[in-house]
Amino acid sequence: MNEIWDKVISVEFGAALLGALAGGVFTILGSWLQSRSSNKAAALAQAKANAQRGFDTLTQLKVRLETQNFVGIGTGETRAAWNRERETLITTANSAIMLLPEEYKETRGQVLMMLRMIKRWEGLPAWPEYKLETSLLLSEALKFLGLFVRGSNVPEKRDMTEVIAREIEHYRRQEAHRELEDLNCEGEERELDAEGRERAAYLEQFLGLSQAPETPEAGSGTPL
Repeated sequence: MNEIWDKVISVEFGAALLGALAGGVFTILGSWLQSRSSNKAAALAQAKANAQRGFDTLTQLKVRLETQNFVGIGTGETRAAWNRERETLITTANSAIMLLPEEYKETRGQVLMMLRMIKRWEGLPAWPEYKLETSLLLSEALKFLGLFVRGSNVPEKRDMTEVIAREIEHYRRQEAHRELEDLNCEGEERELDAEGRERAAYLEQFLGLSQAPETPEAGSGTPL
C-alpha cells in the first residue's frame, strides 16, 4: 500500500514539476517576446523621430527657396548667402536621415540621393530654373520622409533626371509663349525693330509655330 501511495505521490510531484517548468519557460518566452516587441517599437519610434527631424529641416529649406526671388544669375553676394544656407540645412537634414537603420534603407537611400542632387547655385542656370530643379528634388525627398513618418509604404522611385528635364522644358515653353505674346502685343502697337523681329522669329521656331520654307520639288525647273 505504501508503495502505491509513493508512486502516486511521485507521479503528482513529477506532473507538478513539469507544470512548473513549462510555466517558467512560457513566462521567460513571454517576457522575451514582450521585450523584443518593446525594443522594436522603441527603435521604430526613434527612426521616425529622426525622419521627422530631416523632414522639418528640408521643409525649412523649401520655404526659404520659395521665398527667394533672385533676378537672373543674381550677384556674388546673393549666391554666396544662398549656398551657405543651403549647405547648413542640407547637412543638418543629412545627419538625421543617416541615422535611419538598415531596415529602412529604401527610404534612407532615396532621400540621401535627392540631397546629393541638390547643387550649389553658381549663377547658371539662372535662378528660376535652379529654383524649379531644387524644388522638385526637395518635394521628392519630403514625400519619402513624410510617408515613412506616417507609416505608409515606400513610394515608387522615379528617375528625377527625367522628371527635372521634362519640367524645365515645360517651363521654358511657357516662358517662350509669354514672351512671344508680349512681342506680338508690342508689334500691334508699333512696328518691332530688327532685334524684336529676330527674337519673335526665334521663339516661333522654338515653339514649332513657324513653318519651314518650302523646297522646290525635283525636276520642277524652279531655280534654287
